[in-house]
Amino acid sequence: MHTPRKPLSGLIISAALLLSACSPGEVDISLFKDITSGSGLERYEGMTHGAAWGDYDGDGRPDLYLTNHLKPAKLYRNLGQGRFEDVTATVLGEATGGDKHGAAWADFDNDGDHDLVQLTGAIQGQGEEPKRLFVNEGGRLVDQAAKLGVDNRPGRTRMPLWLDLDGDGRLDLFQGAEARFDAQTPPFLFMWEPSGFRADPAGLPLASRSAPFCVLAALDDDTHPEIVCRLMGAGTPNQAFDTRTRPARTLDLLPKTAFEDVAAGDFDHDGRIDLFLARKNPAGRLALARHGANTVTAQAELTPGNADRLTAFRFRTAGPAHFTFAGQHTHDLLHTDIHLGSANAHPPGLGFRVEAGAVSGMPRAAPGARPAILVGSPEPGVWQVEFHMTPETFGAQAKYRNLAVRIQTDGPIEDLEALGDSAVDETAPQRLFMNRDGRLVEEADERGVNRRPISAVNVVTGDFDNDMHLDLFILGSGEAGKAENLLLLNDGKGRFRATKHAGGAAGQLMGVGDSATTADMDGDGCLDILTAGGASMGRSLGLPSDNGRYQLFRNLCNTGNHWLMIDLQGSRSNRDGIGARVVVEAGGTRQTRFQDGGVHERGQNHARLHFGLGKNTQVDRITVHWPRGTVQTLYAIHADQVLRIKEAE
Repeated sequence: MHTPRKPLSGLIISAALLLSACSPGEVDISLFKDITSGSGLERYEGMTHGAAWGDYDGDGRPDLYLTNHLKPAKLYRNLGQGRFEDVTATVLGEATGGDKHGAAWADFDNDGDHDLVQLTGAIQGQGEEPKRLFVNEGGRLVDQAAKLGVDNRPGRTRMPLWLDLDGDGRLDLFQGAEARFDAQTPPFLFMWEPSGFRADPAGLPLASRSAPFCVLAALDDDTHPEIVCRLMGAGTPNQAFDTRTRPARTLDLLPKTAFEDVAAGDFDHDGRIDLFLARKNPAGRLALARHGANTVTAQAELTPGNADRLTAFRFRTAGPAHFTFAGQHTHDLLHTDIHLGSANAHPPGLGFRVEAGAVSGMPRAAPGARPAILVGSPEPGVWQVEFHMTPETFGAQAKYRNLAVRIQTDGPIEDLEALGDSAVDETAPQRLFMNRDGRLVEEADERGVNRRPISAVNVVTGDFDNDMHLDLFILGSGEAGKAENLLLLNDGKGRFRATKHAGGAAGQLMGVGDSATTADMDGDGCLDILTAGGASMGRSLGLPSDNGRYQLFRNLCNTGNHWLMIDLQGSRSNRDGIGARVVVEAGGTRQTRFQDGGVHERGQNHARLHFGLGKNTQVDRITVHWPRGTVQTLYAIHADQVLRIKEAE
């Protein structure tokens, strides 16, 4: 008789996030509704790589660029009321293919319309592929990257960042990148000059060849923003820069902690920008993910150093099971590499259905140069899957091999567990650093951000209930599949409480968590959220991410609170006002925002600044600190409007 084993602890956590009842201390509030169906975005399924909001046609509504990684990118015009029209062919033409990664909008040429940079890879880390800079020419986007000097063909680029590093009123371009597999180190930084951009290898002295993304933050009181970068590889996992000097000077701000994404904001109304670091633990050799009651995805990453260790999982189900296996590349796995039951039979293909009782016992792996996947039933109603490799399997060059399986059953999957030490809990403590006069002090636990454990891959901050306090929306995911998202509401003093089902934006569990971005897409003064669920880099590339989706969550705007949104228009400063600090005072509360262009890992929020005003119908004072030193003040501003503030010349 089968004795149920204790499930993997990480899956206990994942299952807990699916429960309908509130955990102690959670807020039961409905703020969001999934309106993906009927939006025009619902047909996409597959790999993603972020999203970018920008108003390419100047009608005041944020439009949406979706970077679908290995599928053609799509540009959607915002029609209002949560509906979008695909205008890729007429606005972008056909130049949207290739190995696409992050993208970001900005008016880099200061002509009053938004341009778009699209970064790409370098063909398996050692080839070349042009980056694209689409210049807005009257509503049509024309690629001029080569002409302007930013096509950076050998760059293994990931996420861009627009910034005015030298304070000349023109935006420069940082191209976040991972290290190539050869000795080349293409430039990260491109400075604007009258004839275009010039590569500046020394301007930002990174401590690693891998810096996939950086963000802007205003961590002190001067007009020069700081840059916070995520690094990869040996050495420090992050680096912060002071931009007052050329080259930029490294700052000792953060401990040596890894993170997936960062959100910057004044969470406690002291006028200083704090930092929230979204984090997850690396998966073990085996990553497991549940997609509801009847579907499981498992992803195995084996190396020559761990291939001799047991990498396996088992589960119980009644009835038949459908298996779909895949390697990261088409040649990685053949149907003859799969062995069924004690008869050691091979299935007809990589996707196959097995009736209950048709397979019994476990096969044995024979040594050789091919991987071996063993699928068996050690006892009735119990399935076991094992991944086996030998040193010969990897060949001379390969450092790892990825194999994956998705299992769909008619009945519920129960008692899912990893065997041995092949899987680990991917949830990790999130880190919240409060700004104390330019010194970052961690206060995560006392401020409540870790009461609900999560494996976080992306984060955005915004006042989602318009109560004047910045909240946090955290995209949850493991390496092999999505987890429930987390919405943390701010009590006004920088302490946070989790909401049940993320206030209505908990999200589907299909695919792998990629990015979250914010925009008031329908002009009602409340921030909406778009999530991308087909993360497809590293070990998640392929089967785990191939059923990824976009989800659009409309803010119900049901709190009765007022709001104000601000568009900045620089004159001496760059046209977008990137680098400006804006302070809004209403009802005795002071809110501080920093115009960072909306860029974070894999995504760009709409750069329009949003302020919740609570029950206040008027703003007492607005103070804008422009990047080039101008300070501008406005008084007695009515609530519930989009206000354009032009820099005084």
